[in-house]
Amino acid sequence: MTVSAATEWEQAAAAVHSAADTLRDYTSADLRAWAKENNLFARSMWPKIKRELVKQLDIDYDELREREAITRKNEIAAAAENAPLIELFAAGDDRGSFAVLGPVDDAAWYGTFHRNDSVFRKGNQTSADDSAAGKAIFLAGKAREDAGVDAVRLLLHISNPHVDGTALAGVAASHGVSLELDITDDNRAIDWCEETGFQAWQAIRLSDLFVDEDPS
Repeated sequence: MTVSAATEWEQAAAAVHSAADTLRDYTSADLRAWAKENNLFARSMWPKIKRELVKQLDIDYDELREREAITRKNEIAAAAENAPLIELFAAGDDRGSFAVLGPVDDAAWYGTFHRNDSVFRKGNQTSADDSAAGKAIFLAGKAREDAGVDAVRLLLHISNPHVDGTALAGVAASHGVSLELDITDDNRAIDWCEETGFQAWQAIRLSDLFVDEDPS
């Protein structure tokens, strides 16, 4: 049975009203979790919930999330000032493949995009590179967890200047990673997008992704 837009607005208004006292103190992550737990995160419902948050509680979810992201990014940058360094190369192919390479020639992670990948769109090169960069950030975050440190620095080489570096830096901060993005034509990951087969990131030794820095 299809629920009308008017009914969804009523449901959104009622949901926010009934939880108002709790929602006032929530972070953006808390708000998302609350919406998901109460089946309010559907594509048609979530925008109505966000609007009701503004109308009833003067909470702008998007602004709140942006402020939190900036704060987190600054915290990670400060924590990562003397943190260990990871260097990765990432590339995607608009036909549906990606590769992430570390300091050695072999790929750390490569294969085809999952059919439910939230970023990649077949035939769109920037979305392929964006998703591949996101995978590199995820991998750096896993290496940070494995090393047991609060933060790491990631020097990420990609070849697409149209990828949104600001958005990637925000994603990186959520993984405890301070991102430095390098746009280069010399990207070893591109050739690996042509390789058949795959390798899961779980197969590698995460400590191999860290690089020693030249003290000079």
